[in-house]
Amino acid sequence: REAGRRTYIPVMSGENKLSWQVKDLIPNSEYYFRVKAVNKIGGGEYLELRNPIIAEDPKQPPDPPVDLEVHNPTSKSVTLTWKPPLFDGGSKIMGYIIEKLAKGKERWERCNDYLVPLLTYPVKGLEEGKEYQFRVRAENAAGISEPSRITPFVKAVDPIEAPKVFLAANLQSGLEVKRGDEIILEAHISGSPYPSITWLRNDEVVRPEEIKKRVTTYTRKKKVRDSIRADHGTFTIKVENDHGVAKASCEVNVLDTPGPPVNFVFEDMRKNSVICKWEPPLDDGGSEILNYVLEKKDNTKAEMGWVTVSSTLRHCKFHVTKLIEGKEYLFRVFAENRVGSGPPCVSKPMTAKDPFSPPDPPNKPDVQDVTSNSMVVKWNEPKDNGSPIIGYWIEKREINSTHWARVNRNLVNALEIKVEGLLEGLTYIFRVCAENAAGPGKFSPPSDPKTAQDPIIVPGPPSCPEVKDKTKSSVALAWKPPQKDGGSPIKGYIVEMQDEGSTDWKKVNEGDKLFPTCECVIPNLKELRKYRFRVKAVNAAGESEPSPATSEIPVQDILEEPEIFLDIGAQDFLSCRAGTTIKIPAVIKGRPVPKTFWEFEGKAKTTAKVEATDTRSVIIIPECNRSHSGRYSITAKNKAGQKTVHIRVNVLDVPGPPKDLKVSDITRGSCKLSWKMPDDDGGDRIRGYVIEKRTIDGKAWTKVNANCGSTSFVVPDLISGQEYFFRVRAENRFGVGPPAETIQRTTARDPIHPPDPPIKLKIGLVTKNTVSLTWKPPKNDGGAPVTHYNVE
Repeated sequence: REAGRRTYIPVMSGENKLSWQVKDLIPNSEYYFRVKAVNKIGGGEYLELRNPIIAEDPKQPPDPPVDLEVHNPTSKSVTLTWKPPLFDGGSKIMGYIIEKLAKGKERWERCNDYLVPLLTYPVKGLEEGKEYQFRVRAENAAGISEPSRITPFVKAVDPIEAPKVFLAANLQSGLEVKRGDEIILEAHISGSPYPSITWLRNDEVVRPEEIKKRVTTYTRKKKVRDSIRADHGTFTIKVENDHGVAKASCEVNVLDTPGPPVNFVFEDMRKNSVICKWEPPLDDGGSEILNYVLEKKDNTKAEMGWVTVSSTLRHCKFHVTKLIEGKEYLFRVFAENRVGSGPPCVSKPMTAKDPFSPPDPPNKPDVQDVTSNSMVVKWNEPKDNGSPIIGYWIEKREINSTHWARVNRNLVNALEIKVEGLLEGLTYIFRVCAENAAGPGKFSPPSDPKTAQDPIIVPGPPSCPEVKDKTKSSVALAWKPPQKDGGSPIKGYIVEMQDEGSTDWKKVNEGDKLFPTCECVIPNLKELRKYRFRVKAVNAAGESEPSPATSEIPVQDILEEPEIFLDIGAQDFLSCRAGTTIKIPAVIKGRPVPKTFWEFEGKAKTTAKVEATDTRSVIIIPECNRSHSGRYSITAKNKAGQKTVHIRVNVLDVPGPPKDLKVSDITRGSCKLSWKMPDDDGGDRIRGYVIEKRTIDGKAWTKVNANCGSTSFVVPDLISGQEYFFRVRAENRFGVGPPAETIQRTTARDPIHPPDPPIKLKIGLVTKNTVSLTWKPPKNDGGAPVTHYNVE
């Protein structure tokens, strides 16, 4: 019971124990307890505590602090850090006591007058050069803990640290300000002893008086008020002590309008246009030049203002047009960046006029290659007077007329022209003028008169004759006509020959028996004798020069080895559909005429039909099937040799039946079919398989899957207990082949296995001659109901 109450509350009853742990007490409350013994007769008298018990945890001094460490030693002080005790003794830690021990002494000295509430403490007042050890104690309401682990000896000396300097985070990628804004550069510096600081700009020391007292320098910060464009550059802070030097730099860009463009010049000055050209400003104002503004002014009129030519120029060049010839102009150009426009660059005065004059007249033209309707006019190039000649104008005039007519509609770039469309029998003269950028010049003197008529001369020589055929007593020749017929049609040709060992040329035909075409056969030659031949062309003006002569040609029969050309698109492979007719035509060449025969896979093909002539042989196979696939060969023989050509034929058809169709993994709702690919794929890749099923009493087949890509398939949706037959057919792009069917019927039912063992066997009532057993059925009945149990 609580000390302030009279009623006791039972906390334990009916247990045969001599001790008991009472729970759920209210902390810091006072309680009385009593206990009595009980047997079958009843309870005895209570044994009661005389004084109340307070419900509180026992208190004791805390454990010592842990992880004591020394930091930042100097010649006068060190900094200690630690972690609180692992156990506070049941009472809140009130603070910590720090103690030190100088080397060579035996007594520990307290460093703090009052308890330290934090986990760190700077120990001051150390003697420079001496070594010290430190320890810490924790204190709670129950007392002071044991001391912590003692630190190693620490010497009271200042640390040696090379200087370090880092620019503020916002300056890491540089600083950009507009003109007139303030430049503020701030750096973070460390080092022992503390380093000296120097600011530099572009590797030169910055002094306030150098920038008209606009610069303010603090220990770690530099300010430049009212910045100007000249303030841009690389600012560097340099820190230095006895142990080293450190630097940090920042690119400062002061944005301003760009300077004026430079080197304004004129190019290609004309009477109504000029090309203005300049170079970018020497200073872009710290920002990319976005564009240029070009303006012009009529310098002949003082009251005229500046007129904008273009304000969106991206390049330093512009072609100014629509100028007035003879006027004087001034030009100026501004550069613009994202801050604004800079001062202009003004050109020198420029007068709009051409720097050259029209060309001189050409010399007297020369007329050549006169025909009945055309003449070729030629001339020499005149002086261009400062501008390249861009072409020529040609005029013609009949000798009895006073009117000159233009020959060409467009400028002629060559030094000659073929004038066509002339009237036969009329006499013409011609004149020429040149034109450059300043315009056309004066015409040349007229040419000598020429009458439009065709000249007649002997033709040119034919080409060298070629031997087209020969026998043991004749030679067949062919040649090409002359390139020029001399102005008169070719009447025919004379052939001359030279006998072996002779230097004389004999005519094969006379002038009254000309060969009318470019070929002939020369008979009555001596076998194995050698001859040379040449040809002359004849027109109304006479005989031409002879053609080049042939080399010595022996008169004998020509032997040509057989050649075979298969007259089909694919020279070595032929594909066709089953049921169609195969025709393989071959063109045969050779002298004498070769004999031909066909073979299939090295044997004579007796079922095929062969149609043959001296120059052609065709093998025909009507209504072909897969057995006709294979290699066909045609062989041609004559005295000169033998030639064989092969072609492979692939007859395409539906695939054959799949192999080894098996049924496995049968359940009441599904089964697995597996098979192998057909021996014959029909000559084409198998695209898939068609799976079908039918019940034992059904006649129709039902598709299970229209296109199976593998050689196995799980047939779903079977009716439990129903008997089925299955079949599988392969399919390629030519259709579905014959099926492979299951021979034995398949019943849709789950497989039956022995059941699992019964579980939870227990022994019940036992007598001197019986025992009672109980158990639970197995978790898995093996696919069929359990019929009975065997007890052993």
